[in-house]
Amino acid sequence: MKKVFFIAISLFFSLSVLSQEKLNTDNLVGYWSPSEKATQLFFWKDNNNTLQVQEISSNSGKPIELIDFVVYENSMCIKTIFLPNNWTTENTFTFINKTTMKCVITGDGNGVIYYKKTK
Repeated sequence: MKKVFFIAISLFFSLSVLSQEKLNTDNLVGYWSPSEKATQLFFWKDNNNTLQVQEISSNSGKPIELIDFVVYENSMCIKTIFLPNNWTTENTFTFINKTTMKCVITGDGNGVIYYKKTK
């Protein structure tokens, strides 16, 4: 009985990992608007075809200083510092579909924001 339970739990976690949308950096290129007042995201590829990102504060209109930007298979992580108040956050993004991302924010600010690709 323990083996059946273990197999069922393992299968459940395997299916939930497989059901996540795989991150394709080409789908990121463009402007992403937040579901609420947060940061605006701009993605582009430079001359070397390397993905670049810029976050702009919706409150002040000022750029957010990028500390680190890492793209994983199913998610990406952006670490930033907002210089006017020295807030640092780690934002983990996962695709829901090709035009929607979920962002989990941790650090000096916490929350969940959804982004829609607008352009």
